[in-house]
Amino acid sequence: MSERIPTPPAASPSADHPASLAPRKANERADLATFAQDLAARLPGSWTVVAQKRAANAGQSALAERLWDFGHVQWAFEQFVLSRHAVLTSGTGCELVVVDRPRRTREFLVAALQPSGTDVADRVKAPDGIVVDADPARAASAVADRLLPRYKRAVRAARVEQVAVAVAAGERVLAQWDAISDSLCDADHWPLDERYDLRQQQRDAEMWALFAPFLDHGPALVAHAEEMLPFLDPQDRAERRWPYRLRVLREALEDGARVQADFEFVTDALLPRHPRARAALAKAVVERNAEGWHYSLTWMESGGVLVEMARAERGRPVRSQQSTQVQAARARSPHTVGQSVATTAVSATAAPPGLLAHDRVRRSR
Repeated sequence: MSERIPTPPAASPSADHPASLAPRKANERADLATFAQDLAARLPGSWTVVAQKRAANAGQSALAERLWDFGHVQWAFEQFVLSRHAVLTSGTGCELVVVDRPRRTREFLVAALQPSGTDVADRVKAPDGIVVDADPARAASAVADRLLPRYKRAVRAARVEQVAVAVAAGERVLAQWDAISDSLCDADHWPLDERYDLRQQQRDAEMWALFAPFLDHGPALVAHAEEMLPFLDPQDRAERRWPYRLRVLREALEDGARVQADFEFVTDALLPRHPRARAALAKAVVERNAEGWHYSLTWMESGGVLVEMARAERGRPVRSQQSTQVQAARARSPHTVGQSVATTAVSATAAPPGLLAHDRVRRSR
């Protein structure tokens, strides 16, 4: 599928055209694995690279399902057999895929893969991939300046949307528990039989399953919200008690991580072939869920602050990132006085957008 470029007929060696300077084949593809390694070495942070070659289109559909792109890269996956690719994974969990650009021998396509542990990535704006030259230095500059910022914003938006979905699901779990628990107790609210304990264990398991994914990426969400807190509306910070709720969320994540670490310590000590290993594992799961109940409940009760702050962040005026020296120089300039007044008036009348284009709209599966 590579584009063929006519080459001049070969000439006999001479003093003007020595044989050692034979021209490179114009239709020869650049080595993707080497390019991916060189690209990863120039990107900010630490990256690992896994390059693969496939026979026919084996494995392409699985990779296409994780592709986070609705533009040129998706078109390439749908219309062509891409026989080789490389996946770049950063230390923070970002994943990029590099493939050949169809019909271009000296260009590649770089796109993002959907973040693991979430099924709401298609409900936010996709960080569409880009075309890069085979020069790793130029490609790294383009990826760092154009693709990675979009990717990080999209991942954060998907995670926040996942919080909204989890909070709503947690509310349903609690509503079901409230509707059933009274029927399993007597007039003095004492459990009637073992059905109460079994139903409570189901509640704990459902809440932990909703809470557990945030043990990995929840701290980054809270850290970003704490970083944005000084830039948001002071009235929102005071009325909604955002600082307090963020502190509660961080403590819930830390305690939840401790509970999970204790659970993993117990399970790692189990002997898989021991006759009581399965029973011991089941008991450890029940104890983990029960001990984590308070922290999962706390996350569901206060997690909405991340959604509120994301909405406020999208609606806040854009602040200049210029240095203080540049801002001071512009303030002294008589040419910027009228412009500053006009900009202030426009910012004051701007209506803040919603959290997402599909705000809290759920899909059925």
